[in-house]
Amino acid sequence: MAEVKLSARLTAIANMVNADGLSEHDKEQYCLCDVGTDHAHIPIRLLMDGRIDRSIAMDVIEGPLLKARGNLELYQMTDRVELRLSDGLDAYREGEAQGLVIAGMGGRIMSRILLREPAKTLSFKELILQPQADPDCVRRALRELGLYIDREQVVLEDNKYYPVMHVGHTYVEGPDWHRVRESGEDVRDDLLQDAEDLFGPVLLRERDDMLKSYLLWQKGVNDRILHSLGKARDDGNEALIEKKRQVTRKDELIKAALSVF
Repeated sequence: MAEVKLSARLTAIANMVNADGLSEHDKEQYCLCDVGTDHAHIPIRLLMDGRIDRSIAMDVIEGPLLKARGNLELYQMTDRVELRLSDGLDAYREGEAQGLVIAGMGGRIMSRILLREPAKTLSFKELILQPQADPDCVRRALRELGLYIDREQVVLEDNKYYPVMHVGHTYVEGPDWHRVRESGEDVRDDLLQDAEDLFGPVLLRERDDMLKSYLLWQKGVNDRILHSLGKARDDGNEALIEKKRQVTRKDELIKAALSVF
């Protein structure tokens, strides 16, 4: 039987599941809750590799679950993966799984799922999160919950950059802004937390090469927008004034992030 082949993004997610630091019992009896499972490719791949013992795979739409069921039947895994129709964690019962994967959705939706029932979110030993957009919303939600990103990776797939976060309960240091300032960079205090939320505290601390590539690409995009907006006369147009403010702020955050490299 052919292996389930994962994309670079899904491979990065799968590689973070059942990470070091879990007890032997948790690692051996590992159950993964996969929210937004789509075709159930991640649980199937992890089961084939012996990385997990079983899985609860959930989706808010019936169609993906039907496709997932077909894949589970094909790989003879219907007895090891339970499918549930669920909006976020609604159909999940606290304590059923060691790990949570949420991927393939926007950061605003993801943050609402994480915050809606905090006890459920906090019951997981580890979380692997991959927002398609607005990662700052996810990182803010994690800070509100008292959870910490301890590992993060940026994946380039189909000319788009995707952050993949591994989250746990142990505090992890962010970037050393004091060292950055000692090197001669002038970074304002009001930019620091927003820069970490937008670009990732671990990625900034580790001066991740892929993050740097993303920042340079994003700066080019932002510079072109700033140039275009600079030619436009606002004439009191509040929407245009606000757009200029947002893009200028984004430029400041990108420069602050680049200062760590």
